[in-house]
Amino acid sequence: WRPQASVSGGALMSESAYTVILADDMVPYRRLVRTVLEKSGSFRVVGEVGDGAEVIELTKAVKPDLVLLDLGMPEMDGLEVLSQISAASPATKVVILSGFSEECMAARGLSLGAVRYLEKGIHPKALVQELLAAMR
Repeated sequence: WRPQASVSGGALMSESAYTVILADDMVPYRRLVRTVLEKSGSFRVVGEVGDGAEVIELTKAVKPDLVLLDLGMPEMDGLEVLSQISAASPATKVVILSGFSEECMAARGLSLGAVRYLEKGIHPKALVQELLAAMR
């Protein structure tokens, strides 16, 4: 048996690709991450939001496999919404992808429910590998 595949943005995507919500207030950065994830064929971006309140609402509606969460957003920052994401969709994993250095915020983010803490600027291949590892 082989999973069905579909084409999205020129990339061959498995129907079993993990669904992802990107939560970052910087639209160009979201576009970059979307491209990297979808080119991998392992992830399908099902939503993009620019603040914490929006990510909670979208997570409730979509129940994605993964939320890729920035910490520095308007309205509610990433740390404020971590527990609410878990309450909205307990099976959804959260990976923080932030511009704050790991030594600054990683322990707090992980203690609030994130499964990984990654810094922006990570190499695209390493990002995909880290996210695949987080989904196991």
